[in-house]
Amino acid sequence: MYPSLENQLEAWMSLFPGYTRNKPRFAALAEALLRQAADLWALIPQLESGFSLSTAQGLQLDALGQSVSIPRQAGWSDEVYRSVLQRKLKLFRWDGTLDTVRDFLESGETFSDNINGSVTVHASAAPPVPLKDWFPVPPGIRVVSVSS
Repeated sequence: MYPSLENQLEAWMSLFPGYTRNKPRFAALAEALLRQAADLWALIPQLESGFSLSTAQGLQLDALGQSVSIPRQAGWSDEVYRSVLQRKLKLFRWDGTLDTVRDFLESGETFSDNINGSVTVHASAAPPVPLKDWFPVPPGIRVVSVSS
């Protein structure tokens, strides 16, 4: 995905005109400066994995949760906390239509509109947070029940 450090330095050095590239002091200075940029370039994949919700663990996951104002509750494992964060982030992006609710449903969950200002949620296990924070329920709609 990312070119190696030596390939980067070679490519960048080739951009200098031949006259300056062949000067030893200029080449040493340019290489020292370009090596710093190449080191930063090499750091990018590590930063991407450090801020990825799917790979974060422990304190990294806590920091990601704090950044979206969802603190970890006592007793939540990394997997439970990750699922809460993923659901909450999906809710932030939800367009509010019944058609897109199906994107939220996991195995064993169903979501039915009662056509009276309420919805019924059937889940195999109770969610770790209040239903309004777990399922996409528009403001003003009541959640009638959860069946286990």
